[in-house]
Amino acid sequence: MSRRGAGLRRGVMAADQFTQIANGLLRDPQLSCRAKGLFGYLSTHRAGWEITLADLV
Repeated sequence: MSRRGAGLRRGVMAADQFTQIANGLLRDPQLSCRAKGLFGYLSTHRAGWEITLADLV
């Protein structure tokens, strides 16, 4: 019996449900956790989204 895929569920994923961030950015010791989190949050928005001060706060 093959163990390939054991414990994994695969299905259709909507393209706007996931954001990929390079490991190098998240592992960079020069960036604070706050900066990494802010980058992650901003990366989740679609092209054309306008950043406001309220979004950053």
